[in-house]
Amino acid sequence: MISGLERIKTRFECDIKDTLTSKVYSFLQSESLGKVKNIADYIDKETEAEMLESYIESNNLYFDDLKFSIYLDEGAEQKVFFDAEKSKVYKLNDAIFYVNWSQYLESLLVHNILFKETKYDLLGFVKINRVMYSVVQQDFITPSDKTKIESVKDLMFSKGFVLKKGNDYIHADLGLIIEDLHEENVLVKDGTLFFIDTVIYLK
Repeated sequence: MISGLERIKTRFECDIKDTLTSKVYSFLQSESLGKVKNIADYIDKETEAEMLESYIESNNLYFDDLKFSIYLDEGAEQKVFFDAEKSKVYKLNDAIFYVNWSQYLESLLVHNILFKETKYDLLGFVKINRVMYSVVQQDFITPSDKTKIESVKDLMFSKGFVLKKGNDYIHADLGLIIEDLHEENVLVKDGTLFFIDTVIYLK
């Protein structure tokens, strides 16, 4: 059975760097073998969460440097903090938008392929009130102009996507859905669009 990483590499015709994201993703994928019919399937979230927590504890992946300077925002799926000294944002995500942690990590890998200028770096995990969160780091983008949704549409169309509904797009050939590309998740700096927050699913 082809691995999840190989499936992504083949589909996007690229290499994937050896990072914490790829390591955790590969571990969960390997542990899922025999529990799913094919690599495109996902095991249930609770079962995988137990596997993930065991891996985190065995590899000392709890992130304990929570010296965030400024609390920025909080949405349904994540808490966002700003480190002024490093000009970085830290996002704590509980993968609520995904069927399990593998699908969430898959979305990070694909985001980093498509939007390298706003790539996510997985730093580790934290547990808050018995809820597990990933901790990812991303460059802080200061917008210079307001985002125009038509500009986002034009760029996505140029990359082969079609509008699914609202601010959601689909790429039939890649089997890819990218959702939630509204004005707060796509910023403009010096005429360039920066995709800072994406919800990505591989079909």
